[in-house]
Amino acid sequence: MTERGLGALIMFENRLRKLKKEREKWAKRENIECYRIYSEDIPQVACILDRYPNGFVLYDKSSLRFQAEADHEERFAQIAGIVKNVFQISDDTLFLKSRRKQKGTDQYEKIAIERNDHWVREDNLEFRINLSDYLDTGLFLDHRITRKWLKEKSQNKSVLNLFSYTGAFSVYAASGGAIKTKSIDLSKTYCEWANQNLQRNGFTGQNHQIINADILQWLEGEAKNPNRERYDLIFLDPPTFSNSKKMYEEWDVQTKHRNILLLLLTKFLTDQGEIWFSTNFRKFKMEVEEEEWKERGYLCMNRTLESIPSDFRDQKIHQLFCILPISK
Repeated sequence: MTERGLGALIMFENRLRKLKKEREKWAKRENIECYRIYSEDIPQVACILDRYPNGFVLYDKSSLRFQAEADHEERFAQIAGIVKNVFQISDDTLFLKSRRKQKGTDQYEKIAIERNDHWVREDNLEFRINLSDYLDTGLFLDHRITRKWLKEKSQNKSVLNLFSYTGAFSVYAASGGAIKTKSIDLSKTYCEWANQNLQRNGFTGQNHQIINADILQWLEGEAKNPNRERYDLIFLDPPTFSNSKKMYEEWDVQTKHRNILLLLLTKFLTDQGEIWFSTNFRKFKMEVEEEEWKERGYLCMNRTLESIPSDFRDQKIHQLFCILPISK
């Protein structure tokens, strides 16, 4: 290893020791079990480290070019060794993953079959996570604040959760007093997972529906139904891109968001309802202009910065837009 490379690892270890103290103190004060510790703070050490009660997840964020280099695996192993040393943990509680550009159905595919399932707590609710078998664990930590906001907004509301993943937002809505939640996702695995999360927190029955469907197809079908339901609060956090064989058309958040938002606005939202739209596409640009929202009687508020938790250094981890009637 070069002297420069060795120096970066020393800097990483020192940074990690400092973050360990800061984050542990903060998490105890805020009563948070699952949080981010390190996020590419040192450019030469491109990785992300998340902490859960039953283990740590270390993501390799190196470019594909660096991942292909001969000594890359050895270097990542050294980074993992530093993590284990700083936190005094064993091999079986550190899970190594490579974050790559997702294509097609990658977000749904298993990367292992180890079944490291655990229940964790967030805001007095419980969620099942899996530390080993998927690229993501089942709970998007960057949306901790957004989930709390949605809970506070859900009292006596009907809530539609599109691209619902493991249903965390539906659990929060239900816990906030939503009279009805409907969660829709393309993946049968994640629909079953969402059902477990809802049941674990005591939310069962017809008031909390989970539908396994192609969201675009479902919306188009429902839009033709004169007796369709309308919702007081609609949340959607779609993937950046998907060309899954289960979908009847390709999804691209940049090119398709305008149509889906306007369809939700005109066909599925109650008169005083709100749409919350999130995306983690870093180059995303909202293509519905401010004036067009106003002409339709709505405001589109960008709440991105205030929605990013303090343990997240990356201010572009997601974007969040809240679309609400001007009368509010």
